[in-house]
Amino acid sequence: MQALRLDPYEHQFHWDPYPTYQALREQDPVHYNEELDLWFLTKWDDVFAAFRDFKRFINTGATSLEKGSTEALPYPMFIFSDPPEHTRVRNLFMPLMTPVAVKALEQYIRERTRALLKPRLAGGRIDFVADLGCFLPMDVISTMTGVPLEDQDRVRGWADDLIAREDKQHALSERNIGGFINMAQYFEAHSAKHAAGPPGRDLLGVMLGAEQAGTMQHPQVVGTLILLAIAGNETTTKLIGNMAYRLWQHPDQRRLLIEDPSLIGNAVEETLRFDGSSQIIVRRAGTDITMRGKTIPEGARIGLCIISANRDADKYPQPDRYDVRRGARDHLAFGLGIHACLGSALARLEARVVFEEILKAMPDYEIDEAGLTRAHNPNVRGFTTVPARFTVQS
Repeated sequence: MQALRLDPYEHQFHWDPYPTYQALREQDPVHYNEELDLWFLTKWDDVFAAFRDFKRFINTGATSLEKGSTEALPYPMFIFSDPPEHTRVRNLFMPLMTPVAVKALEQYIRERTRALLKPRLAGGRIDFVADLGCFLPMDVISTMTGVPLEDQDRVRGWADDLIAREDKQHALSERNIGGFINMAQYFEAHSAKHAAGPPGRDLLGVMLGAEQAGTMQHPQVVGTLILLAIAGNETTTKLIGNMAYRLWQHPDQRRLLIEDPSLIGNAVEETLRFDGSSQIIVRRAGTDITMRGKTIPEGARIGLCIISANRDADKYPQPDRYDVRRGARDHLAFGLGIHACLGSALARLEARVVFEEILKAMPDYEIDEAGLTRAHNPNVRGFTTVPARFTVQS
């Protein structure tokens, strides 16, 4: 029997990783890829424990799965740090990212969604990523960081360059590093332009005020702007594409949402559990760690396989069934504990509003499966194109 092996850089794996994850959960849940020198945790209990144990599973130096990425990408992002540094910076942003705070953006999100859908309505065709998903999250996060509309395509393109991986590409490429540097240069100029005036009340203003107060260093400001351009865009973009695809795959579930739109929030949670866009989050071992009879050595890089944990039958009954009524919010799609995703409330809001509008405007959409294309990245899972057709409403 061929030995189990997880290589998150293989393009074929990105199309359907779930059989591999299931086999690993059953046969080798604490998995070591010797070629990549990477450890992977695939069971819900283990991933949950790793998120909670931030002293042994540390973020410092865990920029990405690739060796040397921390050194190659020189602007620090606060999520790749640990307390007290992480806590101090995170607390600056928390008031702006609570469910109550982001609720104020709902009308703007709805108006922008409708504006993006409107040009497609007469033609009966849309690409849920290329025409909608890749624009809306970038637009929303840009309103919070002061990036003007005319610059958003460039910033998004650089973010795409940073995360793109060729088949079996195990190290950062010139394209990846170039995307990072281009964003860094842009945000150097962007932050300098806004630093002259009084800090605003948005995310950019909070960062510039913190820099003036000495709470954040300037490289942290630039690094965090890069982080927001990636995390505030890529993961939600992919979530929208994944949800459009899964609702098409499961017409009975889509019908439930059409008949009762109050279930759409639950459907967002089920999509996050069933096929979330964050596939693997990286940690480093802060000490030797023994799990399930194996010892992960201090300093080792560890991939927390979120989408595997969320399909664990020991946690969820019938985990491979897509059920929008399940609505389980105890999934791990946004992480957990002190490093839980700061933008989770915003992502949930964006996805809910988008599908409220999609299912009103084009409830019978049909996806052209032959036209699907995937993003290729070990950490983020989703489509780059999701073309569909629908009946034009009179």
